[in-house]
Amino acid sequence: MPKHIRYYALLFQSLFILPIVHANEWDWVPRESLTATQQSTLNQYCRGTYIDGWEASDGANTHLLADMIYRDEQGTLHMKGAATLRQPASTLNADVIQGVPSEYYQADGHVTLRAENQLIRSSSALVSNTSDNKTARFDNAKFLSHSTRVRGAATQIARAQDGVIFIKEGFYTTCEPGETNWQLYGSSIELNPNSGFGTAKHIQIRIDGIPVFYFPWLRFPIDDRRQTGFLFPSFSYDGDDNLTVSAPFYLNLAPNYDATITPNLTTRMGPGPIPHGSEDNGQGLDVEFRHLSRWGQTVFEQSTYYDDTGEEATLRKLASDQQLTESVNVGILLEDNPTLERVPEVNTTSIGEKDSYERNAYAQYNKGNFSSDVTVQRYQTPDPTVDKPLEWLPRVNASYGYATSHFSYSPDVQFTDFYEPDENTIDGQRTALNQDISINTENAWGTITLGTIHHYRDYNLHRYSTDSDENTSLNHLSYYLDTGVTFERTFKSNNQFWRQTLEPRLTYLNSPYTEQSDIPNFDASEPSMTYTQAFAHSRFSGNDRVGDTEQIALGLESRFYDSENVNRWTLKGGQIFYLKDRRVGLTGNTGNTVDDTPRSALLTSASYNGNSFTLTNNFNYDLDEERVDLAQTALNYKPDSGVVFNLSFSYVYDEVANDRTKQSSFSTIIPLSENWHVYHQQAYDWIDQEQTKNVNGLGYENCCVKASLSHQRWRDDTNEYKEGIFLQFILRSLSGVGRENLDSSSIANDYWNAGKVGY
Repeated sequence: MPKHIRYYALLFQSLFILPIVHANEWDWVPRESLTATQQSTLNQYCRGTYIDGWEASDGANTHLLADMIYRDEQGTLHMKGAATLRQPASTLNADVIQGVPSEYYQADGHVTLRAENQLIRSSSALVSNTSDNKTARFDNAKFLSHSTRVRGAATQIARAQDGVIFIKEGFYTTCEPGETNWQLYGSSIELNPNSGFGTAKHIQIRIDGIPVFYFPWLRFPIDDRRQTGFLFPSFSYDGDDNLTVSAPFYLNLAPNYDATITPNLTTRMGPGPIPHGSEDNGQGLDVEFRHLSRWGQTVFEQSTYYDDTGEEATLRKLASDQQLTESVNVGILLEDNPTLERVPEVNTTSIGEKDSYERNAYAQYNKGNFSSDVTVQRYQTPDPTVDKPLEWLPRVNASYGYATSHFSYSPDVQFTDFYEPDENTIDGQRTALNQDISINTENAWGTITLGTIHHYRDYNLHRYSTDSDENTSLNHLSYYLDTGVTFERTFKSNNQFWRQTLEPRLTYLNSPYTEQSDIPNFDASEPSMTYTQAFAHSRFSGNDRVGDTEQIALGLESRFYDSENVNRWTLKGGQIFYLKDRRVGLTGNTGNTVDDTPRSALLTSASYNGNSFTLTNNFNYDLDEERVDLAQTALNYKPDSGVVFNLSFSYVYDEVANDRTKQSSFSTIIPLSENWHVYHQQAYDWIDQEQTKNVNGLGYENCCVKASLSHQRWRDDTNEYKEGIFLQFILRSLSGVGRENLDSSSIANDYWNAGKVGY
């Protein structure tokens, strides 16, 4: 939901419903004086909390206490010297209290009014207590809501008969006593709990006493009811000296649908003339419409941008997901670029630039172990030089799972009508049936599973190069045997008892060769070889290739558990030994040998899971070629000091030199003090020998404010470099300003943590 400026009317709903607690002015208790339970409710940056010690009195009587109490001839009650007027739901204290019971009370000097989770202090107060006129006025007042941590001050606070609150020359904040990180000032503020909104005149938002925003008039919600009005604007400044301003306006159209309209303006701030037709100078409008029905949510988004010549760029998206019954779900996704290759320069919606924009509709039925769905999927590809993706007209899936302690059966069937929009190669209809049948026996020390997999394929194809139709099919059985044994031992290390497991495993897979030269590859792919993949029952994913192989996969795993039975170390090592050459590849005719290696690379994995330190390593080494095929390392260190240290390296070998990857990344967050942090990230491409990302930033966070300022430079998907300065800050219980870098995730996103406490 949109973020709004919020006043908390809860503080005033029982304004004159309020014994003095022996505490400071704000009932403030520092963290070290709180109980463990109370401390657990605070976030890490809060130094204490407000404790409300007031308790409601029993019975319906009013109790009077003062150094002197008397009633004059006119019936006016006078209470002088430490006067206390205690009612069932409130307590009024002052130096002097006078009034006519059941009509009014006038309090002067050190006035304090208390009720549950409420505190008001003022120099004087007038409380009307008649049955038909229950109003109150406090002069030179300070107020506090313990539960919401909202406090403030005002020249005057008044409460009308209908519950409307009037504040004159006042401010409020959620910052801790003694801190003024942010305050919202208003010359005249009206809070209406009946309608759920407030209005204010001459509003200022002050950061450390400095006005940063001014609004001549403002309407804002004071509870969870949504209200129409402007949200906080966002600003961004990029490396090309372009300033972008976005000012969203929220429309509360009905309880179940709303909209946000966001005007965007971009202007060149740097030196030099702006080229005619430049996208760096223009304006646009983004629209988001949301509808919530009894079944689900529908969202429509559109982003339109005009450069200084008036040329338009538009993107739009419609997404709807509906659960009609417990078992039936339907949905639709429509993405569109009506301006073809042009996209908005400024865009606050969820749809961005793509080679192909998706358009699909689906229906699902799931009941128990049975699941099914039907999907129609098409694409819009604006650039005619880009190959258009295959489309489904439609795809139908159905699967079922049945299992007992010793037997399992899992059939799944898929029908797809493929359409090749370019009409250059081949498309058609494919029916795929996969059935996995297995028997299993296991006990405390081992397991044996024997199974068979049946693959059936039927194709009705159209080849555009010859304008001919053809039919082909495939019927295939493969067999597998999975075995595993678990040994355990207990040992003592550093005065702690550890448990270690040793788990040898063996998988035999026999998938005979079947001719597949006439079968096109619509969606088959070959997974990367890892330790886990070595024990899979298929060489390929997808339904267009049934990989032939006869192989034995051997593996050895060991896990180390500490005295609290937490898995700390996991070590894995294995290898596949091929008994036959492989003759089926992803492309080309089958039959010829495509892989004659007698064994796979040595596949290893090691991971450590500590309280503040995690380490993951994958390493594949080809013993025959004496070559590293895969080397991946990821380290994360986060001690109690607040330091974050991330280090990663990835190398993947490919026979095609241009497809090899060798990249590293380092990022860290370092606390400079309790509240200040610096963060940094570098990413480097060792093949291209260039830096792909550089982020430097400064962050500040306390109990009521979080801010982040960073400079970021990164390489995008088109291998072009971009850079920008990103400023974000959030005022707790008020709103946030700024925009994340949506083009590249980095340590800046980790620190910001979507504006939440901590990182």
